[in-house]
Amino acid sequence: MSLLKSFVLLSAVALSVGITVKVEPRSEECIQEEIKDHGVPITMIFQVTAGGELDIDCTITDQRGNIIQSYKGQQDGRHHWTSVGSGSYKICFGNHMARWTPKWVSFYISVGNSPNTARLEHLDPIEQTIIQLSQGLTELQDEQKLLRAVERLHRDTIDTTNTRILYWSIFEAIVLVTMGLFQIYYLKRFLEVKSSI
Repeated sequence: MSLLKSFVLLSAVALSVGITVKVEPRSEECIQEEIKDHGVPITMIFQVTAGGELDIDCTITDQRGNIIQSYKGQQDGRHHWTSVGSGSYKICFGNHMARWTPKWVSFYISVGNSPNTARLEHLDPIEQTIIQLSQGLTELQDEQKLLRAVERLHRDTIDTTNTRILYWSIFEAIVLVTMGLFQIYYLKRFLEVKSSI
């Protein structure tokens, strides 16, 4: 029976959602997360992966419209809070500072276990350890998702740099061949003996 309880607790410990959205210039994209209980831990991580200066505004508001956290011109961010009641929490990404460039934002929302599921003091030490390991694993998975977004951003930068280097090398080769042919033609003409009779 204890193993069954552990399995049920592990399946209810955390729900993690990862999304990538495109935020058009001079606009705002909002996502709502419905929370059903009071005291539920929530974690939100975001990373701008493409577009312009890689900065974005982010605002997190509760069900009453109160601002929980606000980020201005940030490339990435992480915020952890506990729900103060049931309702819809809103996360808005604003790209108001950009005129022409859309931004791509990857973000992850982890909604933790409900406090009504089970109390830690009512569990065996092994079950407590399992829950702590599960929470640590969830945090590790969130960190991996953030690192994957950063790695994708760096890979895109490297690919564009490699493309530019390739085109510049081709241009240099064409210029060198052209200059060599011009020098051969010019020296041949210069060293020509002109006979005048």
